[in-house]
Amino acid sequence: MDFKLTIQPEWDSTADTVSAFQIAWESDQKTEAGGGLAARILEIVKIPSCPLEALHFTDDKGEIGYTTKDGEAEMGFVYRQRYISSRDTQGRLCCSYRILPRVQPEGYRSSPYFDLVAEKGGVNGAGATFQIHPENLEQKLSSTLSWDLSLLPEGCRGIWSYSAESTSKKEISASDLLFTFYAAGKVHAVEEGSVGFYWFDEMPIDAEGTAKNITKMFLYLSKKFQDKGGDYRVFARRNHFPGGGGTAAQRSYLFGYGNQDGLKAEELQPLLAHEMVHNWPSMSDNPPGAGTWYVEGSAEYYSVMVQLEMGIAPLETLAEEINEKAATYYENPYIHLDNIELGKIYWEDRAAQRLPYARGIIYLSNLDTQIQRMTNGEKSLLDIELALLEIPQPDYKDFLRIGSQIAGFDLTPGFENMANGGELVPDPDGFGGHFNVAPCRVKVNKASHRGDVELTGEERDGYRWSVRN
Repeated sequence: MDFKLTIQPEWDSTADTVSAFQIAWESDQKTEAGGGLAARILEIVKIPSCPLEALHFTDDKGEIGYTTKDGEAEMGFVYRQRYISSRDTQGRLCCSYRILPRVQPEGYRSSPYFDLVAEKGGVNGAGATFQIHPENLEQKLSSTLSWDLSLLPEGCRGIWSYSAESTSKKEISASDLLFTFYAAGKVHAVEEGSVGFYWFDEMPIDAEGTAKNITKMFLYLSKKFQDKGGDYRVFARRNHFPGGGGTAAQRSYLFGYGNQDGLKAEELQPLLAHEMVHNWPSMSDNPPGAGTWYVEGSAEYYSVMVQLEMGIAPLETLAEEINEKAATYYENPYIHLDNIELGKIYWEDRAAQRLPYARGIIYLSNLDTQIQRMTNGEKSLLDIELALLEIPQPDYKDFLRIGSQIAGFDLTPGFENMANGGELVPDPDGFGGHFNVAPCRVKVNKASHRGDVELTGEERDGYRWSVRN
C-alpha cells in the first residue's frame, strides 16, 4: 500500500513546547461500504490514547461518513477502535486529524513510554497512542513520512525511530507506525554514524558523554547479536514524576529520568543496556506470559553481561545490580505463579509485571552456565539466541527444540520448572563465575513499585551475590 504521512507540530510559545500535532495521511487503500477505513488504539497497557480532534476521512468524492466499533482485547492489553465507512471509497483515501499530547494525572508513576508527552522544548512518544492507522497491522506500506515544521521556531527538528530526516521513505508494516518513536521540537542531538541520541532542554547528566557510551554499547551489542545493519536511535524524556524507566521499540528506545535532582550517568547504564538489548531477542507472547520471561529475561541478563564484558562497571556495582534483580524474584508474592497466569495480571498488579524479568534472568543465567559447562565452553546461551533470530516470531517451542539441539541436552525439564512457577536456585558459577552466591532470608514485598515497601510479614529463602575473590 502506498502511504504518505505528514506531521505538522504546533508550538506554544508560552509553555515553550509543542502543543499539538496536525496529522494527515493518504493512501491507495480501497474500502467498500461497511468496511474499515482505519483504526486507532484506545488503550494500551492501561495508557489511554491522546486527545483527538477534528477527524475527517475524504476521497475523490469528498467527505466520507463513518461509524465506530470498539474491538475486543488484542494481545491481552491493547484495545482498538475501528472506523467503518458509510460508502465505497473512490480514488485516494485521505485522513486528517489533530492530536494533543497526554497530560499525565496527578500522582502518576512510570509505565511503558507509549504516550506522547510534552516537556520544555518538545514532545516525544510512540505512535501507539496517537497514530490512526490501517487496521490490518500486518499491512505492508511503502511509506513516506514528512515533517512540516513551519509552525515551529527556527532550528526545530522532527525525528522518527527510522529516520532523522525531514522526509523519509521506508518499507514498513502498519504496526511500525505504532511501535516506533516520534520526537519534535527544540531537539538536542548527538549523532555518530548510524546511532543517534536525542533530548530536550538540559539533562542533569553529561548528555554528550552518555551519547558516546550509548554508541560504544550499541556497536558492541550489534556485533554480539550479529545485527544486520540500520540506524538506531535513543530518545530521552524528563518525567513529571520521580523515578525513571524505559521502553524499546523498532530500532530505538525511549528512556525517562526523574524530575528529582542528583541523577548520575552511571545509574542509567543498566537501563540503557537493558533497553538496547531489546533490539534483538524476541519471542511470541501469545498468550501473554508465554514469551515475556525470555524477552525481558534476556534484556536483564545481557544488560549485566555487556557491562561485565566491556569492563564499564565495577564488579561490586554489578553484584548489587544482580542482587536488586534477584530480590525482585525471591521477594515477590507471585513467585510460584506460572507464566501464563502472570500474563493475565501484568497490567493489574505491577508486582506480577516485574516477576518475568527476574525469573528470566535467573533461569537464563543458570542455563548459559550449564551449557558452557556441558560443552566445555564451545556453546552458550548466545548460540540459541542467534538461532532464534533467524526465525520469524519464534515461540517457546522453538526455544526448546533449537536450544536442546545446541546445548546437547533436553531443556524441557528445567524450562517447565521455570514456566510453572518452580523455585529457581542460582548456579554458583553464573554471570561468568565472578561472584559468590550465598543463601539468605528475604521478606516478601507486595508493593506495586520496586522502590516502595509493603511487606506481607512472610519470609522465605533467597540469595545474595558478592564479588568472588
